[in-house]
Amino acid sequence: MPDPSTEEDKRENSKNIDLKETAIREFRVAQRLRMLWILASLIVALLLGAATVAGLWQSYPVPFSYVGLFAGALSTAFAAREIIIRRPNLARLKYELIVLQNEQTNLAAQSAADPVTALRIYRVASRADVSRYSRAAARNRRVHNTFQGIIIVGSIAVTSLTSAGSAIGGSRWLGAGLAAAVSISAGFTGYFKYRERSFNQQQTADAIAKESKAVELGIGDYGGKEEDALRQFALKVEELKEEQRKKELQLEQTSNPRDASQT
Repeated sequence: MPDPSTEEDKRENSKNIDLKETAIREFRVAQRLRMLWILASLIVALLLGAATVAGLWQSYPVPFSYVGLFAGALSTAFAAREIIIRRPNLARLKYELIVLQNEQTNLAAQSAADPVTALRIYRVASRADVSRYSRAAARNRRVHNTFQGIIIVGSIAVTSLTSAGSAIGGSRWLGAGLAAAVSISAGFTGYFKYRERSFNQQQTADAIAKESKAVELGIGDYGGKEEDALRQFALKVEELKEEQRKKELQLEQTSNPRDASQT
């Protein structure tokens, strides 16, 4: 019989590895957002600076030019600071992941071989996979809906302000700001593909939950012996998870055409 403490350590280690991998993925997404932030801020600062130097806004009060220029430069500096400060965290997360993976190897070497027990543990652990995919799907769905709301409301507001013309004071600046928000939201939605990620993750979560319920009840393809049913369940779940990883990789390659062309 396997040592219960060793099996518990293995489960805890696997959980920590999943959490660390998730943290690394989220950190990389956050870094990409910060890069887009710094690029947008830099573009704004350069445009406002050029307009100020060229004197294109002579018909408007001078403070507007300099306040906008200062805000763009400050945003650029702050975004650059965030990227530089947080970059070492990625190396730390990767190192901690390697340590956990080495620990997982050592635990596997210490445990006695018991396929049925391992398969039972795998079936129970699959519930955590369902929860993880469901949470990720809900998070991406919220982000997508937020950006879509900004696009819809912003587009309507920009159209209304354009129709009103200069009748409303400050409508030009407000319209420009809303148009920028709509463009940025559309860019984020198209680049990161939150809706597709949410759909794929929820689909995988539902599929694993369905297989887990079937093997628990011993129905469908899992009506035979327990060991055979658990082994078939593990193969099916691994197939679903591998398919999900391929979908995520495909979305990443679509978001990065240069990487896609090299593969």
